[in-house]
Amino acid sequence: MGTPRQVIAPEVIATRVAALGTRIGADYAGRKLVLVGMLKGAAVFLSDLLRAIEGDVRFELVNVTHQAEPRGAIIELTYATHVHLEGAHALILKDICHSGVTENYLLTHLAQQGPASLEVAALVNRPLLRRVALEPKYVALDDVPTDRLVGYGIEFEGRWGNLPGINVLEGV
Repeated sequence: MGTPRQVIAPEVIATRVAALGTRIGADYAGRKLVLVGMLKGAAVFLSDLLRAIEGDVRFELVNVTHQAEPRGAIIELTYATHVHLEGAHALILKDICHSGVTENYLLTHLAQQGPASLEVAALVNRPLLRRVALEPKYVALDDVPTDRLVGYGIEFEGRWGNLPGINVLEGV
């Protein structure tokens, strides 16, 4: 099943997320901001980032699932809360931004609600794995190993999300 080995300490994550929250708060000062957290990996990131942003900010939750089909992948979007973005500035929160396909799908779908702006914020950015032209506006960690990651809400097969730091899962 693999063994987790911490590569980023909880204190480093806390410092980076707090700094990101300060930056986002300054960028959106005086505006309505909505954080749209992608379940379930971004839940911990959303929780910490939300508390680090000053000003008028609320959050919503969406679940995006993939299902492989012979003719390609099917993406299903489920709203966990009532997502209403018209006129608001919205940030989609993702645990790991790698291919960009899921984020691109959600950006396209949520743009139909008429937000004032719509951007992506990622806990971890992995641009070398990108399959679409997408770059998160905000990134907390971009210096993370390319191995399988777990911890801080990021799970592998339903395990290890409770670890407080970012870990690589060795032997997977």
